[in-house]
Amino acid sequence: MKMLFLLASCFVYSACAQTPAVQKYVINPGEVRWVEFPLPKGEVRLLCADKEVKFSSKNSKGEAVIVADYFMTDKSFTCVVESKKKVVTELQFTVEPKEYKAEVLTVNPRKIKLSPKDQKRADAEQVVLNKIYASSLPEFQFKTPFMRPLKGHVTSVYGIKRVYNGMKKGQHLGTDFRAAIGDKVPAANAGKIVFAGDLFYTGWTVIIDHGLDIFTVYGHLSKTLVSAGDVVKRGDIIALSGNTGRTSGPHLHWGVKVQGNYIDGFSLVDETKKVFPE
Repeated sequence: MKMLFLLASCFVYSACAQTPAVQKYVINPGEVRWVEFPLPKGEVRLLCADKEVKFSSKNSKGEAVIVADYFMTDKSFTCVVESKKKVVTELQFTVEPKEYKAEVLTVNPRKIKLSPKDQKRADAEQVVLNKIYASSLPEFQFKTPFMRPLKGHVTSVYGIKRVYNGMKKGQHLGTDFRAAIGDKVPAANAGKIVFAGDLFYTGWTVIIDHGLDIFTVYGHLSKTLVSAGDVVKRGDIIALSGNTGRTSGPHLHWGVKVQGNYIDGFSLVDETKKVFPE
């Protein structure tokens, strides 16, 4: 009888040990969440929709940024932490819908209906950018929260639906800040400069790699003050604001790209403030 009890107890314990731990989150399309999870020994993978997500290992703990795509329509999704082909932790996300506003802009028609020459240029630049975004640094480059690049008024929020010149429709997957030509632009966090040059759509542009597929983009600049390969700290002045590329007036465009998705930069600011309190 005692032996049967021990066998039953071992069976129950084994079943419980195999039950994945569950962590629950709420997220909006276009946002991110910072997640932390225990790291078992051996090879570990973090998967979201069967796509592997890079994470940082720190003191037997995994840290990662999880993205909800702006265009997603699912009401929920689950990421899993796998060890030895078994799920050890589930990260369950409830997606709450968010309605984005719309605006009408008038810009240079050449930037909307592209000539064959301009289209060729824009396509070639996209190939270069795709290579940049596909080769992020293997560890987080920052130990402080992200900050907004300018303290001034936001003239166009992330996610707003746009109609250009009364015809072309799209989404503004960045944040525009009011800025005069020549205002100093700081880095939102520490990282490595992976691009500093002129692009068809965003004009003079700087891109910073912050590690593990997190990039910030600073566009429509009048001048860049850094070069590819430079390492910068949070707050370092990297450029001067301007009115280059496809614009309707001087301002700073700030884009934040995480795991191939442009997200609301303020979401990344808020999440990292929870992890790195100032």
